Order: sequence, then C-alpha cells, then structure tokens
Amino acid sequence: MDHIPPLDIIALRQTLVAKGVDPNINPSVAESRRAQEAYGLSAPFPDGMARSSSTLGGVPTEVLYPVSGRTRGALLYFHAGGYSSGSPAGHAALVGNLAQRAGVAAYVVDYRRAPENPYPAAAEDAFEAYRGLLALDGVTADRVIVAGDSAGGGLSLIVAQRAAASGLPTPAAAYLMSPWADLTQSGKSYAVTADHDPMLSRTSLSDLARIYLGDHDPTDPLASPVFGEFSHELPLLLHVGSDEVLLSDSLAVASRAALGGSAVTLKVWPHMIHCFAWFHHELAAGRQAIDEAAEWMTTMLPQEQPSDQEAVALQEPALG
Repeated sequence: MDHIPPLDIIALRQTLVAKGVDPNINPSVAESRRAQEAYGLSAPFPDGMARSSSTLGGVPTEVLYPVSGRTRGALLYFHAGGYSSGSPAGHAALVGNLAQRAGVAAYVVDYRRAPENPYPAAAEDAFEAYRGLLALDGVTADRVIVAGDSAGGGLSLIVAQRAAASGLPTPAAAYLMSPWADLTQSGKSYAVTADHDPMLSRTSLSDLARIYLGDHDPTDPLASPVFGEFSHELPLLLHVGSDEVLLSDSLAVASRAALGGSAVTLKVWPHMIHCFAWFHHELAAGRQAIDEAAEWMTTMLPQEQPSDQEAVALQEPALG
C-alpha cells in the first residue's frame, strides 16, 4: 500500500544515517565534493554507452553517447550539488542511463562552482554551453532537451528563460528532478516536510545559497528562476519526492509554468527523497523515474529520424 514506504527507501534512509548525513549540517565543500563523486561513481555506467571529454561554448563538458545506433537528439544536463559540489563524473551513471533509454547523446556540463566561482558563474556557463550546443553542426533547438537535478534543475530553467529573453530558440523541453528553483527557501514544504527529509533543510540550503550568492539578491531570476518569465511555453516534466523540503519549489515552478501556457507534467513520488533518481541503483522508484523521463523525452523530440549528418553531429564527441 502507498502509505507503507518501500523497503529500499527505508534501507537507503538507514544508510544515510549511518554515513552521518545530517539535513541541518553541511559538511565542508571539499568533503561534499568527495562524497558525492564517490557515491556517483559507485553506480555502474551503462553498457553500450561511451564517454568522452569536450567543450561547449568554452565550457568543459562530458559527452555520453551510444556506441552503436543513431541518436534522435541531444540532452544538455546540469548536475546537482548546491552550486558548490557535484560533477559530471558523479552523474555519468544517472545521465548515461537516461540518455541510453531516450536514444540521445548527453552533454553533462562541468560548470564552475562556488566558492571559487560564485554567482553568476554557474548560470553564465550553463547558458554558454547551450549556445555552444546550438552551434554544433546539425543541432537544432527542437532536438535539444535541457535537464538537471536540484541546482541543475534550476540551471535548466535559467537557460530556457535566458534563451527566450535573448532571442535564441528555446529547447524542445525540460526535465527537472527535484529542482532548486527558489533560493529564498520560502516554500511551505520547508516546514511541512522538515521532519521527513534526511538530506536537506532550510538551514542547510540557506548556507549553500550564501556560499553561491554572497550578498546578492536571491530573488534574481538568474539565481531563482521561479521568479523569472514563464511565457515561453516550455514543456516541462517535474519529478520530486513527497518527503523533501524542495517539494514547494517544484509545485511553484509547475504553477508558474502552467499559468504561462506551458504543458506541465508534475509527478510527486510518495516516500521519495531529494534527487531520488540519482540513487537509481538502490531504488526501484529511481529506475522507474528514469524510464518514465526517457519515454517522455522521446515524445518531445521530432518523430522523424534525423538525417545522417544530424545523427553524426549529435553523436560525435569531438565536436564542439
């Protein structure tokens, strides 16, 4: 029954406690980076996928692509990490599985992180990577999906909003997993789910926001895209756990986007925690989320197959 948590999420919660994860206390930036990358690398990279390093718009990027078969489009992915940790390597397994199931090539952007590179470095890199992707031979915006988890979900929205404002074509769609879209930490879920979230809290997220923003206004749409413009009708898929303090961010994004005319699919997963798809090798719901997101992505891309030139351009890792 839905009110009984699955055994795998119970086990994961116990593991997080055993590892000393405290939702109210952030470890040092160095420790966060080490722990997140170590966990991400513990998940197997999918068979049939290859990886290579490249750049997009001058921004380092890891490219994940099928070793055989044609690609239908490109996935531009921004990793989680509170703007100060996380990495493409730590997200390779998650994004590789998503790209494989959707039949696309994935570009995981290694954007600059705080505190070495505070606001607006991450937003600038994300947008430059999008412009760089559109500059590749054969890549058109209608074959590009932007995606990300947590801070990366916020960056996905920032890229789409900035593209619309600057006159660039907007991406075909965006997939957001537990997006951190409001750096004011003002949503109701920060209180309602405070006792259920094993990873984050208003306190810990406020600390991460301070590291990234300093004294900058957190309501700036380049930091908190929930306050940005939603009139460009970008199709959205949002996945979020019912037991995370960032639930309100997804609800707010879904509401703003729907009122702006976008087709919005929002799924709140019972008993799930922040970025639960990242834990896909431990959680059945995480694997299901990847499958559902990949299926949705295929419906967002043109149904006709790309030409040989387009397929090669999207697959070849040396481009850019």
